[in-house]
Amino acid sequence: MKPVNREKETILLILQELSIHSDEAHRLSMPQILAMLESAGYPASRKTVYSCLEVLRDRGYAIRFSRSGGMQGYWLERKYTPAEILFLQNAVAESVSLSPAESTALIGKLDAELSIAQQELLEDTSLFAGKTDNDQVLSSIGILLQAIRSVHTVLFHYYDLSITQKKQYRKNQGTYEALPAAILSYSGRYYCVLYSLHHHSFANYRIDRMSGLAIGRRCDPVRFDRESWIRSSFMMYRGEPDLILLKCDHSLASAVFDQFGRDILITEIEADSFTVAVRSSISPTLISWILMFYDRIEVKRPNELILELQKIARFVLKTYSEDLQ
Repeated sequence: MKPVNREKETILLILQELSIHSDEAHRLSMPQILAMLESAGYPASRKTVYSCLEVLRDRGYAIRFSRSGGMQGYWLERKYTPAEILFLQNAVAESVSLSPAESTALIGKLDAELSIAQQELLEDTSLFAGKTDNDQVLSSIGILLQAIRSVHTVLFHYYDLSITQKKQYRKNQGTYEALPAAILSYSGRYYCVLYSLHHHSFANYRIDRMSGLAIGRRCDPVRFDRESWIRSSFMMYRGEPDLILLKCDHSLASAVFDQFGRDILITEIEADSFTVAVRSSISPTLISWILMFYDRIEVKRPNELILELQKIARFVLKTYSEDLQ
């Protein structure tokens, strides 16, 4: 048996106690620290505790001492506030790209950044419905980040879900090979922008639909304009960007800014409406977004989008007018 290094064990016990039980509002007094060490079988003097605290500070631990509000003691300065941890935990819980197991593990790691008393301040972060059953999303992101940095292709299988929620692999479960350019997130989902060496073009792939991900061969770098790509995509559906002119009710100002950003061009302002010019691909999701506000948005251009909306209107009218007869 190796001899016990009492000084090292005492330092680790003090660090553990401060990590679990202390924060600015819950300080540990010297008598409390001495009592804890006594209970753990490592009795120490005040001088020893002072020496251990200095060692921890020298190693980069932000151990503070304060005296206020009728109490005094030592506490470990936290990297995050409870409000910041709650924000991060909610982001994890709402991410449908993470499985319940990955979400629970990550939320637990975030919890451990706080003292027990601070953890009790947080609300229960319930997992949302619609989570993926892919438990490899975080490891896949790690592989993709490594491939982006080293300019290597990745090999993977890609699947959709059938009506019975079974995996249906594309290309007859064949292997994809592409060069990853960037990782993007939208509405709780994570996507990788991949460059096809065969088609010489970029496309978005959902990371939670990728399986068997592995590093491939080294390639020459391919120029990718992240900002341009994001501007010309809509809800992660990619297409050739077009100039779209929308006449909107004033009540939609926030919705328009939220969707297209604040650097859009407002070409006209009237008493009850404003006209805005945006660049976006004409995609099913753009059309769906416009239809959500059908009575408060008028598309002025391009004709291609107007014709598509007319086609939808005729189909809806035909389908439901027949049911009413």
